[in-house]
Amino acid sequence: MKLQNNFRSFLLILAVLTMLVIMNVFMVYNQIDIGSIIGRNLIILCLFSIYGYYIFLFYKEIPFNQKLFLVLITSSLWTASIFIGESAFFYMPILVGVMLISINIDQQLAIITHILGIALIGIILTLPMIFYLFYLPVGVFSALVIVEAKERKKIIYVAGLTSLFGVLFYILIVFMLGVELSVIEPLLIFANIVLTIIIVIGSMPLWEAIFQFVTPSKLLELISEDHKLLQRLMEEAPGTFHHSKMVSNLAQRAAKAVGCDVMMTRIGALYHDVGKLKEPEYFIENQNGGPNPHDQIAAESSAQIIIEHVAFGVKLAKEHKLPKGIIELISEHHGTSLVGYFYHKANQYDDGIIYGEAAFRYPGPKPSTKEAAIIMLADCVEAYVRSLDEEDRHLERIKEIIKEISNQKFMEAQLDASPLKMKELPLIAEAFIQVYNGMYHERVKYPTNR
Repeated sequence: MKLQNNFRSFLLILAVLTMLVIMNVFMVYNQIDIGSIIGRNLIILCLFSIYGYYIFLFYKEIPFNQKLFLVLITSSLWTASIFIGESAFFYMPILVGVMLISINIDQQLAIITHILGIALIGIILTLPMIFYLFYLPVGVFSALVIVEAKERKKIIYVAGLTSLFGVLFYILIVFMLGVELSVIEPLLIFANIVLTIIIVIGSMPLWEAIFQFVTPSKLLELISEDHKLLQRLMEEAPGTFHHSKMVSNLAQRAAKAVGCDVMMTRIGALYHDVGKLKEPEYFIENQNGGPNPHDQIAAESSAQIIIEHVAFGVKLAKEHKLPKGIIELISEHHGTSLVGYFYHKANQYDDGIIYGEAAFRYPGPKPSTKEAAIIMLADCVEAYVRSLDEEDRHLERIKEIIKEISNQKFMEAQLDASPLKMKELPLIAEAFIQVYNGMYHERVKYPTNR
């Protein structure tokens, strides 16, 4: 692992050094004096140091694939922009970078990286004020708006809005600086921004394949009930399918309440129980009041069948090439919880054997993200509520259940590995209650016609 981490760090440093070497070659080629080159390099190193510290403070936990993507995209696009030069700076592909980082990693990181890129290009090239006044606000605007293009129906809207903003802002800058306005330049800017968005959206499947990103098109594919795994769940384990949809509704609302990845949580919850396809009849939601096969086997065997649905779910997810993030949510959604019902059942046997907890616990790992922790809580709450008799399914009882399960998982240290904070548990509980409130609220009793 240490060797792998060292190699990864070497790759990132090599990419940055390659960009710096190319920049210096460019400055030498353009006959910039040695003193100026040294001064510019010192400023660049200072900027990179500040940027590196910023990454360390706020983004040190981002996966290596995102770090590599960040370095490769920025270094290649900044280098290309420098070679395009002063005379054609409106054709620089800077906006491609800020949009790709925003849509694949994070908006805030995209904006900070864009500002650094503008500064670096400005240090290497002699550019007019209009370059900075145009690219800084348009880049920030692009980072904020491009995420809306995750929905296909909004791509045209985003392209039009960003292009229009770029053109109008350019015209305002020209009038402010008192520069003569060329008719062709606004048209070129409009075309450049539209082309940039087409390149960004069109290249998403490429980044998905190379860097294992969960792209918008992939999310749309996964959330559709036409997906093969969801189709199988619907046909072979309908009870589990409806349970998963309810867990997805609960988890989605909770994810929004605590500010984590709503779409990832929603999809992870939809697929969290696909492993029940192995033996769906052993899970109570699929029995429809029929005979319970657990009555015919030992409690320890029952527990193993229940526990194995996680590993089988991971196996199915890998076979169907689900994103790594979804696979992790499947593997973590029970943590190392105890299959309590069968553990207590085993210890009630009159066989003189004292059964330990080890054989009745899920192997883990525990939830390592807020998304996984939320799915764990939503899964437990929904399973408990589903098991209640009809007369007990009312809001007051459900509120008690949510509180009991949240406290139980916290006391069992199942949430310790996730960044979920204690103060966020009430927000999650309130989100769950809002969902159930829509289902079990007090209804007006209308008089019947006789």
